Amino acid sequence: MSAMRCYDLSQPIESAMPVFPGDPEVRLEPSSALAPWRVTRLTLGSHSGTHVDAPAHYFSDGRSITDYPVERFFVPAVVIPFPELGEDEPIPAAPLLRMQERLRPGSAVLLATGWDRYWGTERYFRHPFLSEEAVDALVAAGVGLVGIDALNVDSTVRGTEHAHARLLGADVLIVENLRGLAELPPSQNYLFVCLPLAVRGADGAPVRAVACEWDGEAERVSGTSG
Repeated sequence: MSAMRCYDLSQPIESAMPVFPGDPEVRLEPSSALAPWRVTRLTLGSHSGTHVDAPAHYFSDGRSITDYPVERFFVPAVVIPFPELGEDEPIPAAPLLRMQERLRPGSAVLLATGWDRYWGTERYFRHPFLSEEAVDALVAAGVGLVGIDALNVDSTVRGTEHAHARLLGADVLIVENLRGLAELPPSQNYLFVCLPLAVRGADGAPVRAVACEWDGEAERVSGTSG
């Protein structure tokens, strides 16, 4: 296998990290363990940090994380930059429509808003979000996963739900709180990997998200099975 350049797109998990309003706070604490061993107690929600949403996050009868084969978390990906968006501004559909020839069924679309630069500040919660037209374009293209370098694909300020409802309703997985997408050249094809913790029946789970430059055929890695 030829060497590939890979990018770590995950926010580190640490105490007091940003979470969606109302979600459990993240705490890392030393646990009692027999010296000299060290064990850390983790307290966090299923949507803490860089994480994937399964349909069970929104739909009571939706599929959970462990209902998917691991192949769904290894997918060809493209990065689409939206560098000029402001606070709580909808992500338009036009750039997605211009990229349609690169959006393969089952693949991932990574939305690079650059909002991860506000991680740890109040402004992080006033991020851009997917417009209804952009969601429709993604679903029509048949993508299998949408990732974003922001807290939420919906508007946290307005409390919208259309992006989660439409994407998860179409069995499109969602990865939120990515970082470093703006550093990825958008002309390059990638292999996106976001393996979640195997928490049985979970509505979501933290992931270690990685994108590797990919020059192979997308058909060699399929995100459409299962």
